[in-house]
Amino acid sequence: MAAVRPVAWIGLKYVTALFFVGVVVQFFFVGFGLFGMKEGETIDNAKSLDAHRAFGFILADGGGILILVLALLAWPTPRRMLVRWIVLGLLALLQPQLADYQHEWVGMFHPVVALALFGLSGFLTYYAWTTGKKEHEASPPAEAPSG
Repeated sequence: MAAVRPVAWIGLKYVTALFFVGVVVQFFFVGFGLFGMKEGETIDNAKSLDAHRAFGFILADGGGILILVLALLAWPTPRRMLVRWIVLGLLALLQPQLADYQHEWVGMFHPVVALALFGLSGFLTYYAWTTGKKEHEASPPAEAPSG
């Protein structure tokens, strides 16, 4: 397992960063889709929201599962960081379900969770590329005492 952790950590860094960029792109797609709706269209049948829907399912399902697997393989320390990556993956998997649920008391959390995904993935990307690298780099070998 010692050989897998560093590779998983590198993968987690890149996947988290790509996920963060994907969340930003999703905000552009939803803005384009809502402002590009034709007269008489509703959110349910607007073709202008197809990019947001398609990319959202790829980002949520693929990204969420990949983040969960890589986080469990990398097992970042301290443990609160591991918990944050697990929460990110689970929220990503929950996000499409909130959009598909046809009740306003559940669906209203879709944009709220999107903001949480934006903030959490941004924080974890920053952590992984700055603070986290110190904790996950291999320590130099100990020197043998001489003479």
